[in-house]
Amino acid sequence: MPRLALLALLLLPGTAAAQSGVEGRLNELQRSTAALSAQIEQLKVQNQQLQQRMEKMQAGFEQRIERLEKRPAPTRPVPRTGTGAAKP
Repeated sequence: MPRLALLALLLLPGTAAAQSGVEGRLNELQRSTAALSAQIEQLKVQNQQLQQRMEKMQAGFEQRIERLEKRPAPTRPVPRTGTGAAKP
């Protein structure tokens, strides 16, 4: 029995250290998860802003195209052939 108790005492600090390492790693993962969640939220907001800007630009382009299409076609000047004085 004394050997078993001695063995348990020797393993206990190692077990506590391993448990502490696991807890530390778990805490690190929780911090990382929280940081990544915050970053995802920021990216969602930026994505929404970019979508709104793109929609606004698209609407502006469509309005410009409509205005250009409604303009009358430019008239071409009629070439003047056979008019005027003859050259020597």
